[in-house]
Amino acid sequence: MASLLIYLKVVRVHTFAMSVLPIACAYIYSNFHYSARINGAFVFVALSVLFFHLATNTISEYRDFRNGIDDVHSLDTKYRLVSGIVRPNVVLRTGVIAFLLASISGVTAVLIGTNLLLIPGIIAAGISVFYSERPFCLKYKALGELCVFMAYGPLLFSSCFLALRGIFSVSDILFSFPFGLLTSCVLLANNIRDYEFEMGKTKTLVTKWGLSRAYTLLFCMLHLSFLCIPFFIYAKMLKTESFIVFCAYPIIFSLVRKINSSRFIVVFGGLLVLFYALTFISLLFGNSGITPAWNSVCCISRIVPKYF
Repeated sequence: MASLLIYLKVVRVHTFAMSVLPIACAYIYSNFHYSARINGAFVFVALSVLFFHLATNTISEYRDFRNGIDDVHSLDTKYRLVSGIVRPNVVLRTGVIAFLLASISGVTAVLIGTNLLLIPGIIAAGISVFYSERPFCLKYKALGELCVFMAYGPLLFSSCFLALRGIFSVSDILFSFPFGLLTSCVLLANNIRDYEFEMGKTKTLVTKWGLSRAYTLLFCMLHLSFLCIPFFIYAKMLKTESFIVFCAYPIIFSLVRKINSSRFIVVFGGLLVLFYALTFISLLFGNSGITPAWNSVCCISRIVPKYF
C-alpha cells in the first residue's frame, strides 16, 4: 500500500482535479443550457482526457529526468525520479500504456458519437506526446503554457460538447477560456518558482522573458480568468449566481505574499480547485435549486482546505 501511494505521488495523481472538474463543468454547462444528458461518447471522452493527463504527466517526468532538468538541488524532489524512489522505466511504461488507453477511449468515443471528435482528439494526442518528446519538445521551447491552455481549455471543452451534443458554438468555447488560463497559471507559477534551477538547462517562458515579465503575465492571466465571469453573466452564458466564483478572488492577494514560498504551488492548486468548484456550484444552483448546491458547498468546504 505504501509503495502504491508513493507511486501515485510520483505520477502526480493529485493533479487529476484539473481534468475532472472541468469535465464536470462542461457537462453541467451543457445540461444547463441545452438539457444535455450523459451518454457513452461523453464517458469515453472523459476517460480519454484522464488517460492523456496521466500520459503527459509521466512522459514529461521521465524526459525531465533523462534530460537533466531535475537534479538533487531542485525543489520538491522527494517524489520525483531524481530521488530514485521509483524506477524511470516504470514511469515511462505507465505513460505509454496511458497513451494507448487514451487513444482507445478516444476512438471509441468517435465510433459512439460524432466523427468531429477526431479533430480535438488528434490535436490533444499530439500535445500529449510532443509536449516533451522529439521532434517538437514543446515544453522545452517556451510553449508549455500555450499547450496547457489549449489542452485544458478549448480542446477539453469542445470534446465534451461534441460528445454531449454533436456540436458547439463560439460562446461554448469562450466558456473554456478561464479554465485554460488558470491551468496555464499553475505551470507558469511552477516555472517562476523553478527559475533559478532551470536557467541554462531548458527554455521556458520565464527563462526566455525574465521574472519581471513572467510575474506580470501571471497576474494578468489570473485577473482575466475572473473577469471573464461578469462577461459571461452579461452574455447570459451564466446566471447571476455565478458571482459566487469571486469568493476565490482573495486568494490572488494571498499569492502575492506566498509567491516566493514553498507553498506557492499549493495555493495555486487551491485557487484552481476552488474556481472550478464554485463555477460548477453556480451552474448547479441556477439549474436545480438551492438544495443540491448547498450539499456541494458543504462537500467542497471539506475538500478545499486541504490545499492550504
